[in-house]
Amino acid sequence: MAQKVIKYIGRTTDFKGNTLWELVSNLPNWGVGRMVIRNMFQRYPEPCYMRILQVQAVDEQPDQIRKVRVTVEKTWRGVTQPKPVEIYSTSYKADYELVPQTEEAKFLSNQKKVAPVLLPTKIDLPPLLREYVREETGEANPFMKVHFKKTHNKQARIAQPGEQPTLQVSMDLGQPKPVSSKLYEGLL
Repeated sequence: MAQKVIKYIGRTTDFKGNTLWELVSNLPNWGVGRMVIRNMFQRYPEPCYMRILQVQAVDEQPDQIRKVRVTVEKTWRGVTQPKPVEIYSTSYKADYELVPQTEEAKFLSNQKKVAPVLLPTKIDLPPLLREYVREETGEANPFMKVHFKKTHNKQARIAQPGEQPTLQVSMDLGQPKPVSSKLYEGLL
């Protein structure tokens, strides 16, 4: 008798764990006060975790995945958000894991924080636009002012006067890698 071959069809996922509903529904007091991690965020060296503050069940819709509305205190890449965050739209993903109470100290003792990124206040224009602006204004080296919307989740900001930006943005081709430099011969 021939051995059956199993062939998987469809999208694969990198998720590892349970949905948020599966976790909180089995805990006393809906898991309020417990620590939850999202496995997708464990790739960072800084600690990423959430402490459950409030759980609110949502009416189950037929033919839809079960979701739950959870308010958490979120720490992402070592920085605790100033306001509680509500998780609803991603609560159906099977990527959450409950942290055992004995291992919570491991996350709390990790003091690493993501370094803030300082953006320049002005950047070069793209080459074609730069030539057009030169013709129109007569300015030899035109720049574009950087606009950046600051939110509680972003770890970047525009450099203040006197500060040196940590991120340099350029519109040129840059320096080719040694492997691909032969592709640029005669062009640069």
